[in-house]
Amino acid sequence: MSRQEQAAAVETVAEEDDAWVRRARPAFLYIMYGLLLWSVPMGLIAGVRPQMAAAIVEGMRAYLEALPEPLYALFGTGYLGYTAARAWGKAKGVER
Repeated sequence: MSRQEQAAAVETVAEEDDAWVRRARPAFLYIMYGLLLWSVPMGLIAGVRPQMAAAIVEGMRAYLEALPEPLYALFGTGYLGYTAARAWGKAKGVER
């Protein structure tokens, strides 16, 4: 895909009337940025109070392990399904 095609695709999404579509990608990126930025205070906490940092990590691990496996499967299926549908649409020429 050329840069012009990529720019056209971004503009198409930006001009989309559906607010959910316009906000989906930025929201996902903000969440990922937040997770990455959280490593800075965690590093500082670990340097000053290693036991507290370990407790925070253990709490986060317990939270993530408490999420049901079908929820992870649902997310993965939806994400892969979306990716496959987009690829199929682009191959068929239905989408840009």
